[in-house]
Amino acid sequence: MPENGILAVFAHPDDETFGLAGIMARYSSRGVPITMVCATRGEAGEIAPGVDATPENLHLVRERELREAMRIVGVSDVRFLGFRDSGMKGTADNEDPRAFINAHPDAVVHLITRIIREVKPAIVVTWDESGGYGHPDHIATHHHATAAFHAAADPARYPTSGPPWQAKALFYNCIPVDEFQSVMRELQQRTGSAVDPPGDAEEMMRLPRVTPNVVVDVSAEYGRKLEAFRAHASQLSDSDIFLKMPDDLSRRLFAREWFYRATPPVPDGKLLQDLFEDLP
Repeated sequence: MPENGILAVFAHPDDETFGLAGIMARYSSRGVPITMVCATRGEAGEIAPGVDATPENLHLVRERELREAMRIVGVSDVRFLGFRDSGMKGTADNEDPRAFINAHPDAVVHLITRIIREVKPAIVVTWDESGGYGHPDHIATHHHATAAFHAAADPARYPTSGPPWQAKALFYNCIPVDEFQSVMRELQQRTGSAVDPPGDAEEMMRLPRVTPNVVVDVSAEYGRKLEAFRAHASQLSDSDIFLKMPDDLSRRLFAREWFYRATPPVPDGKLLQDLFEDLP
């Protein structure tokens, strides 16, 4: 059993569920400590019809949803960095001085470094450079969490924020673009109507990508993961493609989780099956 656990660093409530909730459910049930760090409370998210939320209280609703999703997968240590959701690229929310993308990088890295040194994780997980589908906050999270992973081990960086801590590995959560598109095509063929995936499909193809070198089978945790996904009700409408998927297609996306281990590097051609596999 790993003595040190997992630190997940993401931008908004619900970012974690698609890519990491299965891993969280598996390891929390085995007593492995897991900390969920969220940069914002998702204030700029759209509000699904029928949800008792307003633009003024959405941050409270989404915090509550994240805590409930994490309860479902067994994670009690949930922390917020306190920045504001920056919104999608090109929106007015980008200009808010409180927006995460407008925060001074050193201030953000300092906050995450302090948490790493406090909880002493074996593993840090965050977005890859693409941010999944290019959300500015996702990309910022990638850069800040990566910098903090390295800063936490350097005694010269932020010396008043605790003793240095070298986590064993840094992982980037990857959206499996090829598999995702394959599932979307299959869904369109079955329904006979166009499927509108989240984000801009052309933009997603232009984003920088890494090839996953870790693919984890979380089929045993599929039910809890789906329940955690549904806990983010303010972000889900009845027409959401993930809720409309037949079970077999849903399992192709939700019963596996994809990662790229950036540190330490994985030998070319090797595919790991677990985050803790082959660690020093």
